[in-house]
Amino acid sequence: MVCMGRAIMIPGFLGSSIEGALHPDRREAVSGNWDSLPKTVSNIGANPEEIFASYFDMEKKVGKDEMKHIPYGAIAFCPLMDKLSCGLQQFMAGARKFSLKAISRDDIFAANRETARETGIAFITEANDERAKKILNS
Repeated sequence: MVCMGRAIMIPGFLGSSIEGALHPDRREAVSGNWDSLPKTVSNIGANPEEIFASYFDMEKKVGKDEMKHIPYGAIAFCPLMDKLSCGLQQFMAGARKFSLKAISRDDIFAANRETARETGIAFITEANDERAKKILNS
């Protein structure tokens, strides 16, 4: 999540702008930036049920009445969480670890030296270096 930075905030911003465009009375409360839906969104639909791919999945979880209280930014965030969840499952399967408790610091690598220095997690080019050299030299 740290590496993703602002990217994980984009669905929230987008959902808030959609909510502000569809409900001008809420625009200021949700920090919506649009007066109307841009064509790229209106081509998909004109209401939240049509616009948000995860709308009905979320509605099943929380109920129809509760959906009225959930900000559109939160609804827009759900598909991202699904994708991250899928990615984590794939990572775990590749590491042959099938529960989060089984993942250790030895299963992950730092993508840059600053992260390696601050976290103590091995830098990607140094991780398993000795093991790799042993295999190559055998």
